[in-house]
Amino acid sequence: MHSSATKHLLLVAVVTCSFLSVSVKTTTHAIKETDQPAHQSVNCPTCIIPHERDALLAFKQGITSDPAGLLDSWKLGGQGEQDCCRWRGVQCSSLTGHVSELRVEGLTGHIPKFLGSFKNLRYLDLSSIPFLGILPPQVGNLSKLQYLDLSAFEFGYTNSTDISWLTRLSSLQQLALGSVDLSAVASWAHVVNMIPSLRAIDLSSCSLVSANQSLSRLNLTNLEELDLYGNQFNHPTATCWFWNITTFEHLDLSYTRLHGQVPNTLRCMTSLQYLSLSGIPNNTLSMMMSKLNSLCSLRILQLEECFTQGHIVELIEKLPECLSNKLQELYLSGNNITGPLPKSIGHFSSLRTLDLSDNHLTGNVPYEIGLLANMTELDLGDNYLDGVVTGEHFAGTRSLQYLDLSGNSLKLELSSEWQPSFRLFVAGFADCHMGPVFPAWLEWQVNISFLDISSAGINDTIPHCSNQLTGPIPPLPISLEYLFLGFNKLTGPVPPLPMPLMSADFSANKLTGPAPSDFGAPWLLGLFLFSNSITGHIPNSICKFERLGYLNLANNFLEGNIPPCLGMTDIVSLGLSNNSLSGELSSSLQNCTDMIHLDLAMNNFSGSLPIWIGNLQALQFIRLSHNMFSGSIPISITNLGCLLYLDIAHNGMFGPLPRNLSNLTAMREKIWGRSSPSIPSSCYHDEGYREHQNIGLSAVTKGQELDYVSVYNIIDIKMVSIDLSSNNLTGEIPEDVATLDALVSLNISRNHITGSIPNQIGAMQSLESRDLSRNILCGDIPATLSNLTFLIDLDLSYNNLTGTIPSGSQLQTIYAAHPFMYKGNQGLCGPPLQKSCSSNNASRQGHLRRAEEGHGPEFFYLGVGCGFIVGIWVVFCTLLFKKAWRIAYFQLFIKLYDKSYVLVFVTWTRLTAT
Repeated sequence: MHSSATKHLLLVAVVTCSFLSVSVKTTTHAIKETDQPAHQSVNCPTCIIPHERDALLAFKQGITSDPAGLLDSWKLGGQGEQDCCRWRGVQCSSLTGHVSELRVEGLTGHIPKFLGSFKNLRYLDLSSIPFLGILPPQVGNLSKLQYLDLSAFEFGYTNSTDISWLTRLSSLQQLALGSVDLSAVASWAHVVNMIPSLRAIDLSSCSLVSANQSLSRLNLTNLEELDLYGNQFNHPTATCWFWNITTFEHLDLSYTRLHGQVPNTLRCMTSLQYLSLSGIPNNTLSMMMSKLNSLCSLRILQLEECFTQGHIVELIEKLPECLSNKLQELYLSGNNITGPLPKSIGHFSSLRTLDLSDNHLTGNVPYEIGLLANMTELDLGDNYLDGVVTGEHFAGTRSLQYLDLSGNSLKLELSSEWQPSFRLFVAGFADCHMGPVFPAWLEWQVNISFLDISSAGINDTIPHCSNQLTGPIPPLPISLEYLFLGFNKLTGPVPPLPMPLMSADFSANKLTGPAPSDFGAPWLLGLFLFSNSITGHIPNSICKFERLGYLNLANNFLEGNIPPCLGMTDIVSLGLSNNSLSGELSSSLQNCTDMIHLDLAMNNFSGSLPIWIGNLQALQFIRLSHNMFSGSIPISITNLGCLLYLDIAHNGMFGPLPRNLSNLTAMREKIWGRSSPSIPSSCYHDEGYREHQNIGLSAVTKGQELDYVSVYNIIDIKMVSIDLSSNNLTGEIPEDVATLDALVSLNISRNHITGSIPNQIGAMQSLESRDLSRNILCGDIPATLSNLTFLIDLDLSYNNLTGTIPSGSQLQTIYAAHPFMYKGNQGLCGPPLQKSCSSNNASRQGHLRRAEEGHGPEFFYLGVGCGFIVGIWVVFCTLLFKKAWRIAYFQLFIKLYDKSYVLVFVTWTRLTAT
């Protein structure tokens, strides 16, 4: 360990914006032990480390605004106050005792200069914190830094006139200075060019005045991302210095005041996945589209306000055919594009966003728009579209969240019995004809935060389908039995509950303060307070609800332990995720034998997973990810025959994967049935469970956290999943994992799994997502993998896999969408990789031959040495114990000496005589 603990400090700032309330929450994380061995354990999460405490106090001194008094506890005083791990917002690692995380909100200050003393920092993110003043050049002392994000909270807060100190960061891979005023830095391109390790540069909205610098040599051969959005270059696009870089995956030049044609070298950027040229005028549509022909990796294309004219049919048909199942987002607003929207738009099956607003489109909306099953955002507003829109237009758009048809002459003919399959957040129908009756289908859109039905021909009253209640909650009626006030904007503390109340839902509001010490309502069955701002501990009074079955306190600011008395209730569903709860799992929870749903993710729970978890045989959903659990996964977990969803990702688990996975019978096809899966009858323990659908349940699949509302929604869409990623698990993949043929998602990435991929993998016919990346797997990829017809997401990257990649249209389709699925496996060959298998085999034999030759000299010299020693001892021992041999041996040497002497003397005499 380094002499100064402050060298381990790591400050991170994270900003999240709530979509509905548009509130900003700033969180600063601090201190990750980059040098501490993972196996070293120090069980002292409250120990006092003076250097880190002093660093936190220095950080506090640089804060100029703390309106909420979050740092009031950061002071020296009594014994408890000496321990910085007990300060508000500070969390310490149970492994090392060092500060691991720092959570603060609403602070303003200066970027502290002492950051330059943390010599081992590899990751520094202070983005979006409203720091004031000049970027401290002392950051240039962090020579090991690989990631640096000092993006400003807002332009004008932070500035710099000299960024030459960046050149001392020779290991830097990602640089972000977004919204930092760099208008006085003319040499910015020369500076970044002197850091060849850079892979990503974000200098968006920095008021840079030019990008046409002349560089004698381009060193950024690894650059993948360049974001220059919102600068003020004001020169021809073709004169920019970076057009010869062909490694780009992300290029954003939007609204930079560049002008003129994009150079032909754009065609060479075949790895581009994100391209934004919005706001760059004077590009004719035909010439622009011709330069996109070879960009078959594009996922996001932004060409807003680029063209003065063009035809939509020409634009759509000139998009490369290779993008038909790859392009995910297309932005073409504000381009004066004319013509009717073509039916061929339905060929782009992967489109999630289509923005054609503010153009001159005419005609009807084609029914093929309903083929875009992945569409989440459709904006056709402010055009000249007409005709009728029916339910057929939305037949397959189950993911739609944003729909804007306003500013057109469309007529929506949707029957009162039509129930949309999507849930909108934004709906714009201004100037469309929807009336005269208020559309009944809108009553199903309970998630809408923006609705524009102005001038829509409606002559009716607004139904009581949704509210946006604000202010504190008034005293509740004493005879109230059921209360549903969720998803409003209510403020203040949680009120006392009336005696007869059986269910209370205050979820997704803005309630604050600690939970009441006495809730009241002794017969309460369900309490839902998730997604508020409740602080403090979970009060023991919660246990007075002897009949409590459903408790959800997720997404708050609770801390401390789970009250042990909670195990004495009839809890069926327990949701405590995304708080700051800590400690080990209370053994009292083993009494909750009727529990179906357990969600403790994103907290600070520690210790090992108890064996008794296997006794909770009603469990169908377990999410324990993003905690500090350690130890091995108890084999008793396979006793949970009703289990549908298991997530223990991002912990410190080690040891082998659990055996006897075939005992997870709810994950097996013969229990569920292919056409209409349902829970086995033995797993029903509570007939009233379906009555409590809105329990705020979310789950992670394919890297995204989705809101499934209840366990039964997970069942209905067959979201059967196992996620054990980002742990320290070892051993091989159990063969019987293939028996879980109802499993939809399997993720064991980022572990230390060895051995080969089981050949029986092809039997898992329901599998849609499989992630085995970043392990130590070896051997061939099983050919049966191509039999998984439902598979849409596969990641085998960064292993030691070898041999020929199996063929099959399904794997080819996945590779087209995820071209990095085989990356980091040097031994793989064959299509779709460029590496042929013949050369690969020859190379492999050459490696073996060189390896054998490499060991040859070592064994040769070893043999010679051993032989010499043995030979010497044999001769020595023989002469020592055999007198006759000894005499003969020395007489032989005397004779040889005499003969040699005579020979030399005669030869010398003859030579001198001549």
